[in-house]
Amino acid sequence: MFAHMTDLLAAAEGAAASGGLDAALGKLRALSLDDFGVLLLQMPNPEYPALSAVLPRMSAEQVQRDWTGQAGFPLLAQSLNFVRSVALRFQQLTGTPLGEAPILDFGCGYGRLLRLMLHFSPPGQLWGVDPWDRSIEICRTDKVPAHLAISDYLPRTLPVEETQRFRLIYAFSVFTHLSERATRMALGTLRRYVAEDGMLVITIRPREYWQVAASSGQSVDVPIDLTTRLREHDETGFTFIPHKRDAVEGDITYGDTSITFDWLARHAPGWAVAGYDHTLDDFYQLIVYLRPVAG
Repeated sequence: MFAHMTDLLAAAEGAAASGGLDAALGKLRALSLDDFGVLLLQMPNPEYPALSAVLPRMSAEQVQRDWTGQAGFPLLAQSLNFVRSVALRFQQLTGTPLGEAPILDFGCGYGRLLRLMLHFSPPGQLWGVDPWDRSIEICRTDKVPAHLAISDYLPRTLPVEETQRFRLIYAFSVFTHLSERATRMALGTLRRYVAEDGMLVITIRPREYWQVAASSGQSVDVPIDLTTRLREHDETGFTFIPHKRDAVEGDITYGDTSITFDWLARHAPGWAVAGYDHTLDDFYQLIVYLRPVAG
């Protein structure tokens, strides 16, 4: 920990001991987002037993690598850049700060981004869903403080209250892997759960991803026909290579995917593309901001 964090952490430690998680977060939100992330990365920490008792445990390094391909500070830096971009664009596009907003992490994995969202919203305003029961199991084991539930691979509904609406829904590295059928279904389902003054954030792969994947063998399940992939991307705006997975309702819905902004504009009823972001620590993934409109 840096010396400039000492006084704030001491206050948060005292608050955690006397008032629990909510009291501790009230102090910890005075940290910068990056310093907040550094603290969470090092949980549990014997220097701060009260904070260690109320904050979520950081998942094991192997879990981080299995879910994302990275771990530790490099992964934290990528995660922080995504969260910072989301918080900035949320305020720009909705006119209000992200703080206190009901937030849904669609495809939450082991909860790496949910942890960082504690900097903005209290645990009672955070939801995380994932179709893999192992992901939800890890979140619960690590005591990620959010409403957690298993979702369907082809979601027609979400495992939340029927009347629940979110001002922010984000899906990091989800639509980079969905078939066209699964993409359309997920976008349609999420539209029903976003508040009219809310926002959906997804990540998509650009055209250049296929060139890198073909040269590096990144898609290990099937060989990549680069010419076909680029032609499909250019002509239709959507190209997908299924992985060797079990079929879901008749076909394989998980693989490697690229999508264009134009495809989203034409094939995502109820959504309008409001902008994008691109960070250099995640070169082959674009962050896309969608606002709800009348479908």
